[in-house]
Amino acid sequence: MKRFLYRPDAGSGRLLLFLVCLVMACVPCDRCGAQESPGLSANGVSPLFPHAIPNQGDVSISEPERPSRWFMLPALINVYPKLESETLIRRYFNPAMRAVAPGFEDVRTISSMRDEHLLWVPDAAFGYVVSPRWALYLHFGYSGGKVRTKADNTSLLVLPLHTDFEIYRSSAYIGLCADVFPWGMPERRTYVGLGERLRNIRPSIGFRLTENYAGYKVKAKAGLTNYTHFLNLDLEEHWWVTTYNMNIGVDIPVNADNALVLNAGYNISFSRGYDFDGTAFTVGWKHYFK
Repeated sequence: MKRFLYRPDAGSGRLLLFLVCLVMACVPCDRCGAQESPGLSANGVSPLFPHAIPNQGDVSISEPERPSRWFMLPALINVYPKLESETLIRRYFNPAMRAVAPGFEDVRTISSMRDEHLLWVPDAAFGYVVSPRWALYLHFGYSGGKVRTKADNTSLLVLPLHTDFEIYRSSAYIGLCADVFPWGMPERRTYVGLGERLRNIRPSIGFRLTENYAGYKVKAKAGLTNYTHFLNLDLEEHWWVTTYNMNIGVDIPVNADNALVLNAGYNISFSRGYDFDGTAFTVGWKHYFK
């Protein structure tokens, strides 16, 4: 009896190997879920569709940038101190010179500049917004100036009366300030038009505690010639003065980083109030740092 043995040729072997591989590929693998999908890159984006939206779990959303709470506030303060010590000049010096020379006119003093609304004190401040309803800041400044009056008037002795009067005042100060906004500060955003800015004005109540180093110097000369003087006065004095100020004002928004600041208040001095008490009006520009 003849026996037939099947001997696969080379082509049949390759076909059998292909079928085995196909079967194995169809068998589910327990670890397939743990493996990275071959159709996605490491960051979850398909190389075929790079603009496709990845899984939400793979997206990191950055927090919005918060605006800075720090600000600077340069300002000008129009002050109206009492300066009652200068009444001595009006009470004694001016009448005495007029007695010698009837045509003598009163000398100018710092109080004369105050009455002409010319006393403007430069002020600078750096502060921090503690909450939407109040801010704390440090302010400081310096002001100083002199007024000099020189005149020649015909005296009762026919000879000319030569007078030279000079008064100098100065003040350097530093203080702690707090502004309270009962209805909150203006929103820091973009505004369109004057009307929208005015509708978003916010009132404030301000408190100031300030230490001043103030002083004055007076020089007065009078004579019937340029070389001899029957009056030659030279006085100088300095003091430390603590003042308290309470004011009411408004912040007018300009844009997200700037606001116009206006307020009016009254200074109360713990010493020498007869010279330093008085009203004060402030115009300032609040700028928030980036």
